[in-house]
Amino acid sequence: MNLEEQFKVIFYSFIYGMFFLSTIKGLRYFKIKKNIYKFIMQLIFMLLHVSLFYYLLYKINGGILSVYVAIFFAIGMFFCKVLYFNDKKS
Repeated sequence: MNLEEQFKVIFYSFIYGMFFLSTIKGLRYFKIKKNIYKFIMQLIFMLLHVSLFYYLLYKINGGILSVYVAIFFAIGMFFCKVLYFNDKKS
């Protein structure tokens, strides 16, 4: 994998981490009372996210997973939490 692909993967992982956390926050608005339906919805939600993430990663670099993919995914989620979903009231 060349340097340009590595930068694309890092940027993509960071942005997708932010997108993932945003959609998880949006998932909270669905109020489902039965646990089996909630479990099925969450399972489908996660499978769609994993499929989309890996498909786009495959388009960028052939689907090569590295340690820094997970690290920048987590950093993207952290930045999204701190910048957009900070629950502190001013």
